[in-house]
Amino acid sequence: MATTTTVQHSRTFLATSVAISAYSLVAVDSAGKISVAGDNATDALIGVTTADIAADDYGNVLLLNGSGTMEVLAGGDTIAVADKVYTDGSGKVGTDSSNHRVGYALEASSADGDVIEIVTNY
Repeated sequence: MATTTTVQHSRTFLATSVAISAYSLVAVDSAGKISVAGDNATDALIGVTTADIAADDYGNVLLLNGSGTMEVLAGGDTIAVADKVYTDGSGKVGTDSSNHRVGYALEASSADGDVIEIVTNY
């Protein structure tokens, strides 16, 4: 994990009835609750969790529209530095360009579950 990560904006949200892992991409629903973001472009993708969040509990989310960088979970795709990264299901990023673009990788990944630093494209 990076030691130079900088982030400016975060907010506390209530999770749905499913727990969320740290560094997961999350979406917000019509009730204002967060859940793990899927791999489709219709999710209301808002940010990345900073710590594990229990079901029906509150947790901190780094907002994608904030400045700086953030750490996220990588899926099983090989990701190189400077690759565009997209939602990849289960709250992770990957390289499938048919999904919602999140930003650019600042670190490489070759294994599912790696935590990598990205800069968002918002």
